[in-house]
Amino acid sequence: MIPNNDHIRMFDDDDEEDNNQENLLGRGSSTGRPNLPPGVKLPPGIKIQPSTTGTTPNLPPGVNTQNSSSTSSSTATEQKAKAWIKFNKRRFKNINQTNGSSGLSKNAKNINKIEPPELLREIIKEHGDMSNRKFRRDKRVYLGALKYIPHAVLKLLENMPMPWEEKREVEVLYHVTGAITFVNEIPRVIEPVYLAQWATMWILMRREKKDRKHFRRMRFPPFDDEEPPIDYGGNILGVEPQEAIRMTLDPEED
Repeated sequence: MIPNNDHIRMFDDDDEEDNNQENLLGRGSSTGRPNLPPGVKLPPGIKIQPSTTGTTPNLPPGVNTQNSSSTSSSTATEQKAKAWIKFNKRRFKNINQTNGSSGLSKNAKNINKIEPPELLREIIKEHGDMSNRKFRRDKRVYLGALKYIPHAVLKLLENMPMPWEEKREVEVLYHVTGAITFVNEIPRVIEPVYLAQWATMWILMRREKKDRKHFRRMRFPPFDDEEPPIDYGGNILGVEPQEAIRMTLDPEED
C-alpha cells in the first residue's frame, strides 16, 4: 500500500512546532533563559527550568573554591621559594669550592669570633709598609677604606681613657683584609655623673698644672715626615701607665 502523504506532512509539521517551542523555551541554551523574540511573552502557566550546564558542580558543605585556589597558589609560591634557596646554596657552594678555603663561608663563620689583641697588633705591623707586592690585589679595598678614616679617628678619640682611668680595654672591629679598624663601643654615661666627673677633674688638673708633676712639654712636630710609625708592641706595650687622677676625700666632711 502507498502511504498517505497528508499524514506524513502533518507529522512533520508537529515536529517542527515542538522544535520551535524548544527554541522559544530555551532548553538547549547555556544560560537557561528563553530565546524569545522581542515583544513576545510566555503564556501563563508555563514554567521554565533553567539549564545546569556551565554551572559549578555541587560541592560538599564547608568547601570553598576560592580557598582551594588560594592554597594552591600559596603552595606553588612555597615550591618556587624552596627551589630558589636550593639553587643559591648550590651556586655559592660552587663559588667557595673554586676559591678554595677562603670564601664566603669562612668569613661568615669567623665574624663573631673574638680574637686576642696580639692579632690586631700583628695586622697593624704587617700593614706598616703598603709598598709590598702582596697588597696589590686589595688596592681597591684600601682606597675605598679611606673615606671611613674620619669615622675611625672619631671612634678612637671617643673611647680614649679619661683622666680618672689608667687604661681602658675596648672591642675593635677590623676588616678581613686589614684595611681599616674601628673601635666597636659607644661610651655612655648619665648627665649628672658626667658633670661630677669633669668638675672633679677640673679642680684636680688645676693643682697638677700648678705642681707640674704629670705635665710634660712636647716638641712639635712630634714625628718626622720620613719617620716610620712607632711600633706599639716594642715601645708602648711594656711601659707602665701613669696613675689616674683621683681626689682624696675627707671621711668626715666629704
